Amino acid sequence: MYTLRSAFIFFVSAVLLLCLTPALSGETLDFAVIQPGQPGTCQEAQPVMDALADYLGKKMGNGISIRGRYFNEVDRAVNFLKGTPPAWGIVRLGFYLKQARRFGMTALTSTRPGGYDKDVWRLVVKRDFQGRWESIRGKVLGNMLFETEAAACLLFGRPPERLPFALTGTFRPLRALRRVMRGKAAGAVLDGAQYRSLEALPLFKQVKVVHESGDLPKSPVVWFGPTDERSKRLTGVLMAMKEDKDAEVLLKLLQTDGFGPADRDLSGIGEGKRWMDCLR
Repeated sequence: MYTLRSAFIFFVSAVLLLCLTPALSGETLDFAVIQPGQPGTCQEAQPVMDALADYLGKKMGNGISIRGRYFNEVDRAVNFLKGTPPAWGIVRLGFYLKQARRFGMTALTSTRPGGYDKDVWRLVVKRDFQGRWESIRGKVLGNMLFETEAAACLLFGRPPERLPFALTGTFRPLRALRRVMRGKAAGAVLDGAQYRSLEALPLFKQVKVVHESGDLPKSPVVWFGPTDERSKRLTGVLMAMKEDKDAEVLLKLLQTDGFGPADRDLSGIGEGKRWMDCLR
């Protein structure tokens, strides 16, 4: 009798231990980095994805398998998520706003390129342009404009069909400014990092800002589906990277100054924001 009782207690303890273990050997934590409009190819970005997967695999431990994929085209990213949804990812703001409900994304943390918590988009034109941005006609270029509907709402507060010009995506937004100078495009939209790069160029004196967004969230780190113990542990690892010397090179490759708390404006996917009203 004593032997049977001991065996029963051991069995119950083992079951409880398995249930409480946050990560079991053989688990996967695959991710996707989705940045529509960014230059380069998926193949060129793969070494960075591999480096991030290797770093996180060491930090998460417990035999978790992690693989990463990179996408800079909207259609390819959507098709991938429909067929092989990953556990988590880093996605561009416009992609998040448009696809969050469809794929069950929850913002875990935010990226901090250049150390900034927020982003600002600016519409720039030739310096001799006269009038308000509503009087612009022609083509406006920007690498965030591949996500046309979301970008129009974020920057102008109205859907693209209500704009007097056409929004067109480009993988080289700074180079697109030369098309603006030659009169082959009406204007270009630059994010915060691109505008700071422009300020250091001679071309900066030849353009002016005619419209800018308010403060916008940076690209969020998201979890696909219901959050769980793994998502909490992943959040902790990402938030600690800025203070980890082993992550210095990796953060530079990822073009971020670390990861911060999830942006409050993305709680409930931006409820109450005028750009979310525009997207509904």
